[in-house]
Amino acid sequence: MPESLRLLAKGQQGQLRDFFDTPYSEWNAARELREGYRERFALYLEELTPEGQKGAFALAFELVRRHAYGLADRYYEPLGIPDGYAHMPPPVQESLTVLSGLAPLEWNAEELDWMLSNRPYSRYIYPSWRQAFHGPLVSLEPTERRKIPAATRQMEAILLAELRDGPGLPLEVRELDEVLLADDFESGRIPLQYVSDADDFGPSVRDAVSAVMPEYQAARLLLFMNELTALKPTAKWKRAAASRLTEQPEAVQVAQVLLGLAAERRPTADLGEISCVTQHLGSVLRASFWLLALQNDAPAHIALIRDAAAYLGAGHNGRNGVCRSTTGANAGVEVLLEIAGSHPDSITEVVGALTRIRDVVKNKNLHKRLVNVVDQLSAEQGIAPSELLETAIPNLGFTEEGTKTFLSDGYTATLSLTYGSSGPGVELAWFDANGEPLITPAQRRKAPKAAAVKLAVSEAKKAVASQRRRIERLMASERAWTGAEFRTRYLEHPVVGTTARNLLWTITGKEVVFSGYPRPSGNAAGWELVGLEGESRAIPAEAGVILWKPWERDVEEVRAWRSHQRAHQLMQPFRQVYRELYLLTPAEKETGHYSNRFAGHVLDYPRAMALMKDRDWHGAQLGSWDGGQDTQLYVDFPDDRLRAGFSIELLESGEERATLCSTNRVWFERQVARDTWESMDLEEVPRAVFSEAMRDVDLFTAVAAIGPDPGWADHPNGNVRDYWGASHKAALSESAQTRREYLSEILPRTILSQCSRLSDRHLIVQGKHRSYKIHLGSGNILMDPDDSYLCIVQAPGSPGQRIFLPFEEKAGRLATILSKAFMLMNDHKITDPSILSQIHRTR
Repeated sequence: MPESLRLLAKGQQGQLRDFFDTPYSEWNAARELREGYRERFALYLEELTPEGQKGAFALAFELVRRHAYGLADRYYEPLGIPDGYAHMPPPVQESLTVLSGLAPLEWNAEELDWMLSNRPYSRYIYPSWRQAFHGPLVSLEPTERRKIPAATRQMEAILLAELRDGPGLPLEVRELDEVLLADDFESGRIPLQYVSDADDFGPSVRDAVSAVMPEYQAARLLLFMNELTALKPTAKWKRAAASRLTEQPEAVQVAQVLLGLAAERRPTADLGEISCVTQHLGSVLRASFWLLALQNDAPAHIALIRDAAAYLGAGHNGRNGVCRSTTGANAGVEVLLEIAGSHPDSITEVVGALTRIRDVVKNKNLHKRLVNVVDQLSAEQGIAPSELLETAIPNLGFTEEGTKTFLSDGYTATLSLTYGSSGPGVELAWFDANGEPLITPAQRRKAPKAAAVKLAVSEAKKAVASQRRRIERLMASERAWTGAEFRTRYLEHPVVGTTARNLLWTITGKEVVFSGYPRPSGNAAGWELVGLEGESRAIPAEAGVILWKPWERDVEEVRAWRSHQRAHQLMQPFRQVYRELYLLTPAEKETGHYSNRFAGHVLDYPRAMALMKDRDWHGAQLGSWDGGQDTQLYVDFPDDRLRAGFSIELLESGEERATLCSTNRVWFERQVARDTWESMDLEEVPRAVFSEAMRDVDLFTAVAAIGPDPGWADHPNGNVRDYWGASHKAALSESAQTRREYLSEILPRTILSQCSRLSDRHLIVQGKHRSYKIHLGSGNILMDPDDSYLCIVQAPGSPGQRIFLPFEEKAGRLATILSKAFMLMNDHKITDPSILSQIHRTR
């Protein structure tokens, strides 16, 4: 403590000790005691001279410093004050509150340096020392202020904490920054708001920009960039930016390195616990985006803008909907739109960048804005959104053959896009300098670029899955391509081709309509379709090509392709040949604007939401909070400017999230203006759109329904128990009817034909002990003669796993039904005690 303060504090020691030692055990019960103390202390300070008040200030701060007292915020610090601090006694806390409200005193530089360096710990702004020290600090001579850099930094922190609300940089903060820069014109430092440790960017900013220009110049540039407070710059700001760039061309490089701090990071990983960017640094990043957009070579920066916006738009570790910087991410999207408008040749690259950002962000508003931007660009081009998107799909560095190689210090990692029994996939092989494969995980981890390769594998898997979903959505579209477009966008694209080459397509022309699977050919066209009998047709550049849909072909052709798929055991990327068609029912024609076909189901909510997310349905979640009792989920059909809606209601919730929901109606809406939708009659909905939406809802109710899970049989809610019991005999949905149709085709060729038959809803299996009815929808089993329930799981290694299933994986419902059937036909060989006890319970 400076000698001047020590002497003043010594003169107040006796009186203040009496105040600080005041008993406070009854203060919580009697608020007037706390208020009375504050009034007495304020009266005491009023009677002191300014020098006496400085002594009281200094003594209070010294007491806090000596005992390491601190103030904890009860809401933000529920676990208590940080290590190294002790909770401040209430009399001391009330005394500091009164001291903070005093009129500013005259402090010299040495005194201010000590006072600000020893201000009591408080994570937030209570009490505020702005009134006590801001004016005296600004009133110092510049030569004196330069001597106390730690104190000026403390004052910056105080102002930023107290004035953190509102857009832009607060005037007091800006004025203090200008004063400090004027004090040291040639060696000023970057203001605290851009380099603080309040986020994990700040500590890197100084080194990043100082490598481009002197720090005092960078400080003034950052203050100018912070003046951009709107999503888009005004004409005045653009003129000022152009003028600054003329005088200081290095500003573009500063913008690049600042965005590079975000672009070099993975959207799904964070360096520390703090991932959100402070509002002031977010404003600087926004201006950085626009400085690049205003350059003549703006398209050259698209990749940097894309990666920075993707990181800023994603949540912490990529797992939530809170953007790291909403300001920065939105600016990145607007800048890409600006570049597309001013540089038409870059539209394809811009759309690819927008798609990349859309794939990683979970913030609903930002995601919605991305969709609107793509719609806007497609409308300007006069094409459907899906067509615009497919022109900008990145190849991720893969060759046309679907391989990508990493070389480092003799090690080689080869990624291959493959197609197997489980559909499109990615395979990785490592080789050492001698060409020998690296087999064990430990060997691979030691290889150079192992982390980069792991990331590339992850990105490739996500891209392949995304393209599979995109092409499946085309089953609801009337899209058509020329042969040339089809070859370049689908068959020859390494990422898209792994899905497209394993689907049926149709060539349409004036003289011929031909369907088949694509394969390379030796003729000039380069590709051909192979038909049912092995015959082939070239794909001319000018011919029309459409995705094969069973409801557009005659019954005999559909049956032929299904037989072909079974005979050759072809596993398609998604169910195409066996795809269901959902037609309007008489009840739906009567209701007109909505369907109750899938109403009244009870679903496992977490599982249902996972399915809905995977199928691109979006909407608010259910929960015990206000407004969480029901929600509407939507899936978009942008080419038709339509969307389907599905309502669900909360049925039961646990401590943290909803556990059960019930289903309600399905409806369709058409877009009449941006963000404006109107309901439409079901008979007006295109057949394919209606069918695909209803197919999704059928999937949700079939897979997430509680019927197959015996754990719900004794649920305390009677409605839940009733639903579970009724699921054993419920009518079959379209997907279950397709399952029945396939079973009718394969059962005669299996040993099950000797002891089983199909009814309208069940596969009935005759065992040695009993007859069993396996429901084709839920997979539940009822035993004759009393329809008692049999709880059984799929038997590992059962014959059911060796039967080719063309449209679902081995863990699907059809595989489970077959597994149970093979087990029950030999019920005399069952050894599981839990199953035997159920079978023999009643003979």
